[in-house]
Amino acid sequence: MPKRGSTTSGTVAPVPRKKQKNVEPTYSQNTEEQDENTPLNHSNYFSQLSQLSKQSPDLHKNAGTILRVSVKNFMCHTFLEFDFNENLNMVIGNNGSGKSAVMNAITLTLGGRATSTSRCSNIGRFIQHGKSFAEISVVLCNQGLEAIDIERFGRSITITRKVTVKGSSHYQVKNEYGKIVSERKDTIDTIVAHFNIQVDNPMCMLNQDIAKNFLNTKSTKEKYNFFLKATQLQKMVADLEENTVEIRIAKGLLIDHVKKRKEIQAQKEELDAKLKFAESVRNAKSNADNLQGHLEWAEVINHEKTLAETEKKLAEDQYAVQEYTNKRDALIDDMKNEKSKRDELLRKAQEVANNAIEAKRIHDDLERQMKLFNKEKRDLLHEVNKLEKELQLQTELKKKLQKKIEEMRRKATGNNDYEKACQRINELHILINEQRQILSMKENEQGNFRQLYDDERQTLFNDQSTLKQHEDTLRRKRGGIQQLKAAKQDRVTIYGRYTLAILKEIDRNAHRFKQIPIGPVGKHIRLVDRKWAIAVEQAIGNSMQGYLCSCRDDERVLLEILSRCVPAQEMDYRPNVTVMKYQSKVYQNLRLPPSSFTTILSMLQIDNPTVTCFLIDHARIEQRVLMDNYETARRIMEKSAPPNCVAAYLPNGTEMQNTYVFRCYTCRVQSPRFFVEDFAEQITRAENECITIERTMQEVKEKIKETQQRVNQHQQTVAGLDGTINEIKVACGRLGKELRELQLIEAPNDSNMDDCENELAEYDTRIETFKQRIKDQKSKAEMESPEYRQILDDVAQARQRVMEKREEAEQCKTSLQACDALKENGQRAINDLQRGLDDNQRKLEQHEATKKFIETKLQVQIENAQKLLNQRPEGEIDVKATRRRLDSILKFIETNKNVFYNVEQIQDRSEKVKITLDTFGRIVDKQEKLIHKLFKASRHRGQQYKNLLESTAKLTSSCFTSFLESRNYTGEAIFDHKEGTLALEITPRGDEVHKDTRSLSGGERSFSTVCFMLALWEVVEMPLRCLDEFDVFMDHVTRRTAMNLVLEVAREKKKQYIFLTPQDLSFLKITDDMRILRMPQPKRTLMEINNDNDAD
Repeated sequence: MPKRGSTTSGTVAPVPRKKQKNVEPTYSQNTEEQDENTPLNHSNYFSQLSQLSKQSPDLHKNAGTILRVSVKNFMCHTFLEFDFNENLNMVIGNNGSGKSAVMNAITLTLGGRATSTSRCSNIGRFIQHGKSFAEISVVLCNQGLEAIDIERFGRSITITRKVTVKGSSHYQVKNEYGKIVSERKDTIDTIVAHFNIQVDNPMCMLNQDIAKNFLNTKSTKEKYNFFLKATQLQKMVADLEENTVEIRIAKGLLIDHVKKRKEIQAQKEELDAKLKFAESVRNAKSNADNLQGHLEWAEVINHEKTLAETEKKLAEDQYAVQEYTNKRDALIDDMKNEKSKRDELLRKAQEVANNAIEAKRIHDDLERQMKLFNKEKRDLLHEVNKLEKELQLQTELKKKLQKKIEEMRRKATGNNDYEKACQRINELHILINEQRQILSMKENEQGNFRQLYDDERQTLFNDQSTLKQHEDTLRRKRGGIQQLKAAKQDRVTIYGRYTLAILKEIDRNAHRFKQIPIGPVGKHIRLVDRKWAIAVEQAIGNSMQGYLCSCRDDERVLLEILSRCVPAQEMDYRPNVTVMKYQSKVYQNLRLPPSSFTTILSMLQIDNPTVTCFLIDHARIEQRVLMDNYETARRIMEKSAPPNCVAAYLPNGTEMQNTYVFRCYTCRVQSPRFFVEDFAEQITRAENECITIERTMQEVKEKIKETQQRVNQHQQTVAGLDGTINEIKVACGRLGKELRELQLIEAPNDSNMDDCENELAEYDTRIETFKQRIKDQKSKAEMESPEYRQILDDVAQARQRVMEKREEAEQCKTSLQACDALKENGQRAINDLQRGLDDNQRKLEQHEATKKFIETKLQVQIENAQKLLNQRPEGEIDVKATRRRLDSILKFIETNKNVFYNVEQIQDRSEKVKITLDTFGRIVDKQEKLIHKLFKASRHRGQQYKNLLESTAKLTSSCFTSFLESRNYTGEAIFDHKEGTLALEITPRGDEVHKDTRSLSGGERSFSTVCFMLALWEVVEMPLRCLDEFDVFMDHVTRRTAMNLVLEVAREKKKQYIFLTPQDLSFLKITDDMRILRMPQPKRTLMEINNDNDAD
């Protein structure tokens, strides 16, 4: 298509000289020199058309066909004018010559929208570039049986549409003689609807985009919708749905009318009821006044009763005041007596305490003297015990010596076995030495295996510790992965797994806080440079999860929320809560390090001044600096820290301090926890680390399994060696015991017996000496001196005096406590009595005031009651029953006060309502009958639509199959009206069945589209059809077959057909009912020509 700025004018293309007889005369003119503001002039055409009509009265006998199309400043044409044949019209031209402009002009002139052309949505875009308006005109035939209002329009109708750049358009409808008949679009819609020209129906106007979309569409639903739109069944469906909606609306109106009729009926009944109660309303006022008087006298009686009760309470209060005063005065006198009594007891208690102290001092002196005597006696008894033990030892030695002497005497009688015992002793020495050598070897072997066993156990323990560390690390890593995944959805979860729950609880309990807590703290912090993420977290990481409260009350509420949200077993993960006053701005005049250092405060963006102040107070972020280089940081911090600098941090998290001594702390963290930007990368890195840890854990488990097997083997070996060693030790013990028994056998010796007898005599002498010393010491210890007896008596008497004084002191203390309690209780009782006296006096004053008030009110109430009812009623008045009656009467009067004064008006309204009810009832009955008829007609139309749909689908499928057979194709159109789908199954010659037209070649798909279009033509009746480049994808043979088929159908239908194609149709045989119109060659630039040559 050429550019809009071109000035191509349309002319009828010349035809071969031998075919000139088949070409109709044309009235197209080249008007390039014509002024752009000159309107289209059809006067010559109207005169020529009139002459031709007189010469050939049967010309253009099909009403609704197009006689002429004229365009000015439209798309690529400055001026173009074509005359069309009543049957076949071929518009041929190269791409860009403006063929589609002819179809677009017809569509827009006959009332179509800009979107119907599939070109653009604004009609102003169709104006030629550089022009201010465009004018398009179409002349329709108005002859034949289907002509519309010939007296008004004549034998032809000219429709003109003028479009401006702003998108506005103006219509004109002219009659046969060029006179303007109408300028309303409604007239054009009436004309187009009368001739059944459907510009938005693809069966009437098939442009390139619709044809291309139908060829490329794969959806069976879209094909089915195309079928409904082409056959106008879609409009019938819309009409049926609209009828259904209208019936539904009518039913709704009927329901409203029925409700309104009921309301009118209820209104009539209400008016009748008002008329019935009109008389009772007149008499209700006097009854109400009478009952009101009774109530007033009842109120007088109540006031009298209240006055009597008040006087009674006043007397009781006076009596109570007198009683409280007497009791208080009596207690005050008793308290004075108790005070003098307490002073006497206090003096006596002081005297008893002094006597008790003196008695205790005397008792302690006697106790010390008695302890000295007891110590001497204990020393004597200890000496006696030592002598008795020595005597026992000498006696036992004497017995052993006696046994030895007897054994020596027995052995002296016979010593035959002594030599055998010596020989056995030598054998036992040899056996014992052999067993000791074996034992030593086994112990060495056991020591070696035990050492191996201990080493393997230590290795096993180390491996198990390593495995546990790996498991803890893996669990932490997986928890971190879950937290990162959750933070990927909601970043706030990175500050703890329970953060979301805590924040929701804070929002839910917001009314309990004086000021909403701030937190987590990290939520308000943004890092300027991610390079320092690890360093900043190392400095303030412990504070990132915390919360801030403005007061202790808010802290208690927040701690309660935390205890609910965080499980008890995970209280270690509970965030910290800090109480501080909320700040409206950041602290000023901070003590900062030299400006050459970068502080953590300058590296953070904090959106809350309270959080900034909190970090300054608790983390001192304004005095923590960041340094890039390790050597530089160590050189600066190791000598002396800069002023106002508490620590320095490196990008890897290493911390350096020099408060008193230089310290350097290395950070083991390799990735940040809170300042994370790429969660996916962090998750991937953590998952890879988990895989590495799992692989290492598997290796450690295999190593543990092997080590456990070696430990079990060494344990079994050590246990076997333990059994062997124990057996050897038992054998050695048995042999040693036998050896010791044999060694006890001594050779007979007579001189030893004499020495033993002498030693026995010495033992007897020593025993007698010890016995005598024991006897002397016991007698000395048992003997008591008169001085010791005197001390015992004095101690007993002193102890008795101390006990007596202590009892007296306890009695004085108990008496004093009783006095104190009596004083306290008495004072409390006096205070209670005073409060009771004050309360009763206050009540007394209140009752006196109440009495005066009631007396005044009673006097006023009697005057009011006498005004309503002069004579006081006799007997008791039932106030509740009287008030109920009065309320009902007053309510009745209030409700019907209008009825009381407008009885005649109510009667008139009742008559009018009755007439309205009768009229409305007749209307409702007619509506019910009409809706029933409409519903029945709608069902009938729905059934007729289904029948028409099925018959149209069958006819379309039959025609589609018939047209396919013209090229030896087979196929059918399969309709599914329930699902709303249309499937085309096509079998080309010698090919397989294609259920999707997209699987066909371009020519086969175009031919099948033409067949389907022809099938739709068979079921759709229209006066004209216009097709734009429907054969563009066909090969030569397919095009010829399709064109012949289309022309054959067109000639049979005797309708007007306009075909626009860039293809060569020289193979067609030109007949009298065919007109070929050629578009002029488009003006093209040199670049476009070179591109075409390169493409060739």
